Amino acid sequence: MSICDDSAANQLEERLESELKKIKNEVDDLYETVYKGNGKPSLVTRVNTLEGKLTGLREQMAERIEHLSTENSLKFDSLHQKIENKFDRLEGWMETKFTSMDEMMKGMIETRRIDRTGGWQLKAAVITAIAAVIGTVISLVFR
Repeated sequence: MSICDDSAANQLEERLESELKKIKNEVDDLYETVYKGNGKPSLVTRVNTLEGKLTGLREQMAERIEHLSTENSLKFDSLHQKIENKFDRLEGWMETKFTSMDEMMKGMIETRRIDRTGGWQLKAAVITAIAAVIGTVISLVFR
């Protein structure tokens, strides 16, 4: 090997060492920032903290949604019961009205039947009386 080759090799070696030092410094800076925190909490700690907060928020949202769902379900059940009670009362009221109408109509029909029967009885009585008068007149005349 010649001196030129040694000097080129030394320059190349120095250059490689310089680049390796730069890479090492950058890796050390990244390590310092990501894992140690560089005077602040590290990025890993921050990410873990944020994940914890997100999990907490998700749980709170799930609880609130469950609470609202339960509350709405109870409201609908309450409304259903109120409506059912009102329909039961209306049903009873209507049944009472229909029953009274039925009784009233039966009474009217019975009254008409009695009126008709009384009318026929009156006609029969008048016809019988007329027949008796005619029979009496005939028996007096032919005697």
